[in-house]
Amino acid sequence: MSKRADYAGRLKELVNEMASTDVTVDVDSDLVEEVGLSSVEIMELVEAIEDNYDISFPLNDLASMRTINDLAAELDRLLANR
Repeated sequence: MSKRADYAGRLKELVNEMASTDVTVDVDSDLVEEVGLSSVEIMELVEAIEDNYDISFPLNDLASMRTINDLAAELDRLLANR
């Protein structure tokens, strides 16, 4: 399994903890439209990711990250540049 897939799996777990129990979360699910996360929950998710991996997401890029796969790709990019 690739690092990106590992990241996506861990991010999916984090999102499942935040999502309502009746939502099925997939790595391609839109975090706002399909999962129903609020902007505050998205920021909490980003904070958890940053704390977990000791990185900082550029705030300008967050608007384009709509799915777990988007977040995993950015996480992979940031960690590869260490």
